[in-house]
Amino acid sequence: MRFDYFAFILKKILKLFILILILPTAVAIYYKEYSSILPFLYAGLISVFTLLLIKNAGKNIQNLNDIRKVNCFGIVVISWITFTCILSVPFLFFGLSPIDALFEGTSGITTTGATILAHYNYPHAMLFWRALSQGIGGLGILVIFIAVLPQFAVAGRQMFFAETPGPGEEMLTPRIRSTASAMYKIYLFLTILLTVLLKITGMTWFESVCTSMSTLSCGGFVVDGNLITRCSSLTLWIITLFMIISGTNFNLLWKCFTKRNYKTLANNEEFKVYIYIFLLLTIAVSISGYLNMNYTIPDVIRDSAFSVISVMTSNGFAIDSYTSWNLGAQVFLFMAMFTGASASSTSGGIKIIRWVLVFKFLKTEITRIFHPNAVINVKSNNQIVPKDVIGQVLIFMFFYFLIFIFSAIIITLIEHNSELGTLSALNALGNIGFAPDGISSFNPVTKLILIFDMLIGRLEIIPFLVLLQPEFWDFRK
Repeated sequence: MRFDYFAFILKKILKLFILILILPTAVAIYYKEYSSILPFLYAGLISVFTLLLIKNAGKNIQNLNDIRKVNCFGIVVISWITFTCILSVPFLFFGLSPIDALFEGTSGITTTGATILAHYNYPHAMLFWRALSQGIGGLGILVIFIAVLPQFAVAGRQMFFAETPGPGEEMLTPRIRSTASAMYKIYLFLTILLTVLLKITGMTWFESVCTSMSTLSCGGFVVDGNLITRCSSLTLWIITLFMIISGTNFNLLWKCFTKRNYKTLANNEEFKVYIYIFLLLTIAVSISGYLNMNYTIPDVIRDSAFSVISVMTSNGFAIDSYTSWNLGAQVFLFMAMFTGASASSTSGGIKIIRWVLVFKFLKTEITRIFHPNAVINVKSNNQIVPKDVIGQVLIFMFFYFLIFIFSAIIITLIEHNSELGTLSALNALGNIGFAPDGISSFNPVTKLILIFDMLIGRLEIIPFLVLLQPEFWDFRK
């Protein structure tokens, strides 16, 4: 790992962070909450001071086009950790302890949505900062770096895929800057559209903006603990629709928007499985809820669809708590926590395409038992999937469940509650946010484990595994 590369990127992070601080400061001024300006002013001063300390570091680097892949992954991980830490700084000035501030900042930037807050009696600027942190994390902060870096050859492409190492990645456009720009045009358009729709259906402008950023990022932070429960049916259906969209592959969305090629979406294998699973789980939860709970048919369908897609896309919005559902519905919602949504979306979790490839791989292996001489390839969307991609998927799945089980066991031992340990670990690793209440009362060690799980889950494990390799710690390379 070369620290001059990291310093080069860190300066980009800090400059971007200083610009972002203008937004919550403007919110504080608008609502005349002038004391709320100080936390963001202090955060800005810390960033400026850090910039001055490292101003000479990496100054000889003109571009990153000679960067090695191991350094790309390392920069991704360290950059996310660094940005998470500095993003958590303002929370310290609103009464949160260092660990709680780090938890809230991590939950925001990783779009997990599990909150440490016991109430929402905070200034508008602080609540806006939480939502903004999810908006930033939605498409990955490194995509922003790529958009502002002046070079877009090898380094840009390597860093782009280092952050999203899952299968099925596809360049929207030949240039990385154009790719980032395309993603954010879609993201911004959908955010504005949802904001207007939520305003029309009864939310305030502040609630609409913050809820839109949380929805499109698959985050789940709210500005009021009762916000979702007091929404009208129309508002809930609108949010449900946009959660479905936010869990869709943004490559496909781009093609639909620009080329009007809707068949691409309808014929995409992952998207079809995504919708089928959503519909099947919604029907299952609806039937279970209707038979065992005091629900009308329209209400149970609405609440079931909302809850299922919220869990699948790792959004974390909840009309009712997980335990308020009957046992049958809880089982189906628990299954949804393992599915994830589409690759190249803002959602977390395992992702549908990985499950599709795993089942296809198992099918081909079983077929080879009966036909050992047959040449059988795993295909996705009529294209052969390379063996190294299948290998990465299997490695991901193995470590995902290994980390989940290990985290669940440790949290269970600490908190003396197996259900809490299982749900907390799964929600953190999958960035779901549909977590048990009372996180603020968790043991500090539990909070640190969940912080680690949120980060490793958001970066989809592979970049973190690079840090375990001895070669990474060779500072000469």
